[in-house]
Amino acid sequence: MCAATLGRRAFLRALAAMLCLLGVRGRVPLAATSPHRSKVIAVHDPQASKAGKGFDNADLDAQAVVGMVNRGVVAFTGAADLEKAWRQIIPDPGRRVAIKVNCQIQGVYTKAKVVQPIVNGLLLAGVPADNILIYDMTDTAFALAGFRRNTGPGVKVGTVADFGGYSRFLFHRLANLLTGGYRYSGLNLVSRIPGSPGGSCDCDYLINVPVLKALDGYCGVTLSMKNHYGSIANPGEHHDDIMAHIPLINSLPQIRNKTRLIVLDAIFGQYKWTNGRNQQYVSRVNKVLVSDDPVALDTVGWGMIEALRKEHGAGPVSPAPVYIKRAAALGLGVSDPAFIEQKEITL
Repeated sequence: MCAATLGRRAFLRALAAMLCLLGVRGRVPLAATSPHRSKVIAVHDPQASKAGKGFDNADLDAQAVVGMVNRGVVAFTGAADLEKAWRQIIPDPGRRVAIKVNCQIQGVYTKAKVVQPIVNGLLLAGVPADNILIYDMTDTAFALAGFRRNTGPGVKVGTVADFGGYSRFLFHRLANLLTGGYRYSGLNLVSRIPGSPGGSCDCDYLINVPVLKALDGYCGVTLSMKNHYGSIANPGEHHDDIMAHIPLINSLPQIRNKTRLIVLDAIFGQYKWTNGRNQQYVSRVNKVLVSDDPVALDTVGWGMIEALRKEHGAGPVSPAPVYIKRAAALGLGVSDPAFIEQKEITL
């Protein structure tokens, strides 16, 4: 049965049942201090956006941002140096790594200068350039974000459509680059990435690089978990049930089990939702956050957005992002601030 034939409530029930049948494994933190705590590292450098007066990739100081991401990764893992840190994050460098960015609106988006030190870290750990893939649902903000599409040899950058489209298998309709196209299901042809070793599009590890953004009228904020609305084929069908659907998407094993790191691009933050090329409510924050717990990171990010709103005389986000607690109830991470170990580093 295809998801298109199901009503919204039936779809959610079917997805929840599928998750139970799949026996989704729990998240294993890379550097948690105890089984009941999660770590979020925030690195602040006031020089991060000194290269210009705007809110775009061109306005970032590349050297400062590299230092922020590298410091955050090392502090999060507790490794002795950057290479050891990335080898801890990517235990098998021979496998493929997908990097999910957020480039669907032009007002605020994941910036290439934040992603570049992640790519450099993967290369340092021994991941071949051909095995690194940067993707989003659309390329609406790629030019402003500093990304150049590439589906040939080397680090790949493109839309889900460039890398085999969506699986549309059973109920989740995930991107083929995460599922491998379900090549044995009989419902899909095997998808291929041009120039990649072996040709298979299946990525074994996932790094999530969302942006700090409010989403008034939908789920309050859009951070790490909402970022995967760009990893499914039919996000527009799931705005009415968005608070329930975000946790279910992030429960899928292709996302939950493959995610190795989350790096929140909070150099700029949009504290009030606007669409398109509207930067009226974008503010300088000059931070990156590093974690492997999407619930903890979204909890901290939500607090940052509320602080920006208060600073600018705006009320709390509406609706409140109740999906965060629902995700915690599913075992996806920690939402109680008492069990989130936060560390801020200022460079």
